[in-house]
Amino acid sequence: MLLLLRHSQFRTFWIAGAFGDVSLLAYFAVHGWLVLQITDSPWWVGISSFLGGLTMVVFSPIGGVVIDRVKKTRAVQVAGLFRGVGAVVIAALIFSDSVQLWHVLLFPLASGITASVRIPGLMALSLDIVGRKRLVSATAARMVSMMGMGVLVPLAVGRLVDGAGMGWAYAVMAAGDLISVAVLTLVNPPDRKRTDKSSPFKDLKEGAMFSLKSPLVRTLLGAILLNELFGWSHEPMLPVMARDVLGMGATGLGNLLAAGSLGAAATSVVLSSFENPRRKGVMLVAGMFGYGFFLLMFSLSRSVPLSLAALSLAYGTAIVYETVVNTMLQTGVPYNMRGRVLSFQSMLWGVTGMTGFHTGALATFFGAPLAVGVGAVIVMLNAVRLIPRASGVEREAEIASDELGEEVSRPSAVSDE
Repeated sequence: MLLLLRHSQFRTFWIAGAFGDVSLLAYFAVHGWLVLQITDSPWWVGISSFLGGLTMVVFSPIGGVVIDRVKKTRAVQVAGLFRGVGAVVIAALIFSDSVQLWHVLLFPLASGITASVRIPGLMALSLDIVGRKRLVSATAARMVSMMGMGVLVPLAVGRLVDGAGMGWAYAVMAAGDLISVAVLTLVNPPDRKRTDKSSPFKDLKEGAMFSLKSPLVRTLLGAILLNELFGWSHEPMLPVMARDVLGMGATGLGNLLAAGSLGAAATSVVLSSFENPRRKGVMLVAGMFGYGFFLLMFSLSRSVPLSLAALSLAYGTAIVYETVVNTMLQTGVPYNMRGRVLSFQSMLWGVTGMTGFHTGALATFFGAPLAVGVGAVIVMLNAVRLIPRASGVEREAEIASDELGEEVSRPSAVSDE
């Protein structure tokens, strides 16, 4: 976190990201609950999540091409404005008692389009601003923002929904996005102009081929895919777990999300104190296995305190492997390819939402705990599968980073140091 004190441009960027995180986390905290209120069906909760994930999967490769071709701050601002306007519309519909299921199902589509640009854009901007050597610290500091807001926002909006109504939660989403857009105008990282004039389709194909041919990128994206498909599939079912398994309301769901984010924030604070930690391969495998193990404990728990503790530990260990993967992907690819490679990562994150389809079906027929527990076991097996590759992945990342050298290490000149 010392980076925030030493680097003024990164500090401004971090604040902009934090306001965007308010909107994102408010969405995660209440949108599934809104669908559950309207339909009383785990299936429709899953479908809502599926639509958002599908949009991310479809649009993320396009978002990566956009990030590599235009000014990154401008692209992220347009995406945030689009999402903020959508939140205003949903809030107005709720306040006027006009909201219907189809309105609620359209919002995840807008959110997915926004995320397909915003996620790779923010990750790429981190490296532009701080440089390669401080990227682990910067990535962890961004995680502190997201997870710190992940503690505060669900607690606040859960109580806001119970006390004042659902519409105010969407007003908070809109405010977060619009303030983030405004603050981002103050961020001016180095803007390296592209010299080639290739077509967007060629750019997309080039990014896909690079991701498939690079052993490092292929291994990391493969690990992410399995984790998103089976581990993070628990997210769409959290409203169902809260209401039907643990007997909670909207405030209780907010407590669950806050507990997970608290664990992740604590880990992020620790990681942010290390500029370039060693043994990243071990961190990758250990973090992944720990995430699966504690998620399994969460699925087996019927006690609210134990569930809160298990989810906190699960998210805390997940941040370890997430930070390592983000760092390796950014430092191990050429500058003009980063947007596209990171977009494939965000595309795989979209798979999380799509898993609402199969987890919703499993929860409907067999119960949400089984749906979550099966995914947790698969995550643990995925970690075991990567043990023989752990040291090799770390070496490949170091070699690729050294070969790229200054191409990816020149930070923003705006620093307080």
